[in-house]
Amino acid sequence: MKNGKMRALKYIYKLLALSLTVAACSSDTDNLKPDEDGEGVPLRILAGINVQAESLTRASETSWAENDQIGVYVTENNSTTIFTDMNGKALKNLKFTFNDGSNYETFVNSHHTYRLFTSGEDKVFLSADPVTVYGYYPYVNDLDMDPTAMPIDVGDQTSQEAIDFMWVKKGNVNNGTAAIELLFMHRLVKLVFNLKQGEGLLPNELNDATYLGMRLLGQKYLATYNIYKAEAENPFTVELASTKDITPKRMPSAPTGYVRTFEAIVLPNIVGNSATVTNNPAIDRTVEITFYRRTDDQIVNRFTIPAGTALKAGYKYTFNVTVNATTITVDPLKFAEQW
Repeated sequence: MKNGKMRALKYIYKLLALSLTVAACSSDTDNLKPDEDGEGVPLRILAGINVQAESLTRASETSWAENDQIGVYVTENNSTTIFTDMNGKALKNLKFTFNDGSNYETFVNSHHTYRLFTSGEDKVFLSADPVTVYGYYPYVNDLDMDPTAMPIDVGDQTSQEAIDFMWVKKGNVNNGTAAIELLFMHRLVKLVFNLKQGEGLLPNELNDATYLGMRLLGQKYLATYNIYKAEAENPFTVELASTKDITPKRMPSAPTGYVRTFEAIVLPNIVGNSATVTNNPAIDRTVEITFYRRTDDQIVNRFTIPAGTALKAGYKYTFNVTVNATTITVDPLKFAEQW
């Protein structure tokens, strides 16, 4: 029908205008209204990742990857009661996906880059009543999942994107908002270890090692996260008995002057300014480095991250490590940066 085509064209024009907006203020998207004939605008998500450190590069850092999925909960405003839309759909654990090929809309606001995420489910519609939107990453395919106890497992570091838990909250949203900007924040801690060769080793022994690996000994790795809680209330609960050795991921490159870089995503001790994470106190953390050219000639050294190094949610800690034949020396930790 002609009227239907006109409405579709108007909606497409809105999408085009949104995708071409660069360095705009948030009101540019928040003030897009439903069509003049009263037809509602379906819920659309523009998702970004909070950027602090300029050197970061991925979904485990600052940009989305093809087919990344986020989960979305919509509640009555400033409430934990799930909102039900005009079609009777409870807006809980909705899946939205970023597709680099067809949905690569870009919106830049205050140096943060947002991408369009679309729902593979039936469209959902907000009403004129304000609601609160919660987002989390990575998506968990469980419609009945308890949003007060979202699972976190950092035991396997093979894919950092799969364990990089992020969260966002935005309140006072209604059907007058055509596209909701959600700026996700990292809620875990990243540890970075840059390794270089020191004294007592053969020439290029560390670089030429047939095996070079690290372990963080005896780390807590299972937790849950309450998306409704503020940082000051501590949204984390760590499983008391969940302890294992964590193997950091070996990265494809290292900074100039270093041989190898390893990274690990771990559970925090501190959330916000001072909230202590339940069951995960700040303690000495033992880091073990093993390398060899031949299996019968292994070198195993250890060093300690002292308990005074409280690990704060959303921060990255970089350790510059010199590996010697019988010892390890670590440069003083100058600062931690948000990631």
